[in-house]
Amino acid sequence: MASTADRIFVTPARDAAIVPSRPRQNWVLDPLQDALLVIAAPLLALAAAIALFSFAGAQQATSLIIIAHIVVTVAHHLPTFIRIYGDVELFKRFKWTFLMAPVVPLVFSACVLAYINYKGYPVEYFLYLYIMLALWDPWHFLRQHYGFMRIYDRPNAAPRRLAARMDLALSIVWFAYIMLASGTWLADVMSDMENSVRLPVFNLLPAGTFPSIVELARDAALAITCAYAAYLLWCRHKGYYVSVAKLALCVTTFGVMFLVYTPNAWILGIAPEWTFKVGFAVIGVVHVTQYLAIVWRYNRGLAARDGRARGGWFRTIHARGGWIAGAVYVLICLAYGEVVTTERDSRLLMSILLAVGFSSTLLHYYFDAFIWKIRHEQNRETLALDSDAGGGSSWWTNAGTRSAVTTFARQLAYFGIPMSILTFGAVGVWSAPATSHIQHMTQAQSFAQQGDLDAAGAQARRAFAAMHGELDLTRRLVELDPTAAHRAQLAFLIYNHSYYEHIVLPQLDGRGVSADALAAHRSTAAHAAEQLTLAIERGGRLNHPGRDTFERIDAERTVASWRRIASQD
Repeated sequence: MASTADRIFVTPARDAAIVPSRPRQNWVLDPLQDALLVIAAPLLALAAAIALFSFAGAQQATSLIIIAHIVVTVAHHLPTFIRIYGDVELFKRFKWTFLMAPVVPLVFSACVLAYINYKGYPVEYFLYLYIMLALWDPWHFLRQHYGFMRIYDRPNAAPRRLAARMDLALSIVWFAYIMLASGTWLADVMSDMENSVRLPVFNLLPAGTFPSIVELARDAALAITCAYAAYLLWCRHKGYYVSVAKLALCVTTFGVMFLVYTPNAWILGIAPEWTFKVGFAVIGVVHVTQYLAIVWRYNRGLAARDGRARGGWFRTIHARGGWIAGAVYVLICLAYGEVVTTERDSRLLMSILLAVGFSSTLLHYYFDAFIWKIRHEQNRETLALDSDAGGGSSWWTNAGTRSAVTTFARQLAYFGIPMSILTFGAVGVWSAPATSHIQHMTQAQSFAQQGDLDAAGAQARRAFAAMHGELDLTRRLVELDPTAAHRAQLAFLIYNHSYYEHIVLPQLDGRGVSADALAAHRSTAAHAAEQLTLAIERGGRLNHPGRDTFERIDAERTVASWRRIASQD
């Protein structure tokens, strides 16, 4: 962190007045710190993660990366609250928004957790509400990236509205394509909706259409990129400034996102057990470093303005600046993240921390969307950007002051409606939890060993009925996210469904097994062997629900067994 405010907060517009033909690049901190904490951060984080995989092994590296991501993610919520508290003018104008916003998520979370504890359910049942956060998170990251693009682009004299729309279009199409191409994010969110809150979202996506949607998103990304390149050439032709920092940020962000989010031979060759969750955690750490940098810059600028910054510790720390103050700032944030995310033995304490963690994340997203707008004059002043608003007046200046009741009512609808929808579905799942076909199969075998054939038959029929829904869902998962684990799960479902349909149930009904049924089962066994072979060739972990430990050698033996069945006359 630079220690001299005058050196940090050089206004590009002021420099442009001195040398109009050569506008200077605007920086968040300074060229070196921006290069490390913002622009090259995706590359550095990826290199660190790959090194950790090499030295610690895949399992330990995965655990460390994901834990670090969880801690620093919650840690970077604190700067949002510090920034709101420290800006006297902002807090005064929107006092009720900031004071009332925590009420709904905290009270709602407390009520849900009280119900979970009263019923004796695992406190992890509360995590169904994180579906809401999973849907909001990519948009939140996209908007931050777009914000950095606009900061770096401030010396550009091109029409502000055109420049902003081009930057936003480029960000949206590449974020959308990469998230869809990864498959895992969408598959996980849709699975959670189906299993945790009984929202049949898979029905919204007709079978077989997802690959076409991904191709369409890719074509749109390429088309917008070509249009963006034409826009840059137009800017050069007009003599407008083109920010190399902005372009470098786009390349590193989207390039690394593609490498760590989507299945590809490069990342799997370097780190064979790399998963989307690891890649998501790596990019999440990048998001945090970038956010800490921009909030530090903002708060330092705020501390230098009379009447805007809150006195006391806030002004003392940020006006002082320097690496020591910056390190203290980061350590305080990490302490907040560590406290909120640490697992505790006390059920009551864990309930409190879950409520705080969920509310902290939700408010971070909500407040960020509310306070970070470069077009607002107050933000540009504090970040030492030019004073051109690009048309229109400041939202902060014109916004009316709402009463506490009105503000609470708006936030009750904003937060309460989606949380209530998710909760209604979740309570239905808790009251009548679905039982997987694996559980029914296990119970059927147990009853059969005890000689209770009637109970065994009943459980076998329930297992077969459960397979129907699970088979369709798993096929959708493989279409969205064809990981080795999902393909292995599908292979066993295909085989077991056929085995019960053509062998087990006919015997239970006293019909015997016909030659046609045997032929159909042999054909299906061959198909299941093909699916499991694809899973082995894909690489990665093969374990899945019902088979927590399932290694490559186990899969190869299963394939050989199924092929023997398929080849029987």
